[in-house]
Amino acid sequence: MATKTVATKKRRAWTTGVFIKQLMAISGLFFVLFLLFHAYGNLKMFIGPEAYDHYAEWLKHDAFYPIFPHGGFIWVFRVVMLALILIHIFAAFYVWYNAKVARRHGYVVKKTAVDAYAARTMRFSGVALILLIVFHLLNFTTLTVNTWGGVEPSPYARMVGTFQNPFMFVVYLVFILVVAAHVGHGFWSAFQTLGWVRKETRRFMVGLSGVIAAIIFLMFMLPPLAIATGMIS
Repeated sequence: MATKTVATKKRRAWTTGVFIKQLMAISGLFFVLFLLFHAYGNLKMFIGPEAYDHYAEWLKHDAFYPIFPHGGFIWVFRVVMLALILIHIFAAFYVWYNAKVARRHGYVVKKTAVDAYAARTMRFSGVALILLIVFHLLNFTTLTVNTWGGVEPSPYARMVGTFQNPFMFVVYLVFILVVAAHVGHGFWSAFQTLGWVRKETRRFMVGLSGVIAAIIFLMFMLPPLAIATGMIS
């Protein structure tokens, strides 16, 4: 009877662990979609100030109107993103903590050196991302951190003023490098967690993750690079 109870507890814990890993995978895939959409929007900087400012105002006030009231969609989106971030952080902490407990009791499955390094990198990049995302929101969303100088300008002028500062260019270069590194491992790992990666397709998925990470990096960094070099002013 005692053996059966222990087995039931282990099975329940395993089921819970799998479910939480799947939550982390699904929330992570949503973030990848968001990053691609966000980076695409930033490329409107190359069209000019009117196009970029119009896009920023549409997103803030008129997105999906009249399905949502004026300014309604952006708040729904923010709440959903906050919920996904909290789920992702909780799931990551849960996985890390349970792996730590398993190691202490000798239950952990031995990983390859590559997988172990990737797991450590994901933890460190995840913590760095939290700090950088907070700074980014204070910088471009709440406008609490002024990196463009003077009074509050238009969204286009804020971007230009920010990335004409070499220090801010380096800060965001590091930020996007961390994002790309996180996506590079997290994308294929999410599909593997969901059971959609087989042994024969793993190499392809790892390569695809690298391509998507590179695309996200380039899309995000092209506008700041163009501003820093004077192509956009």
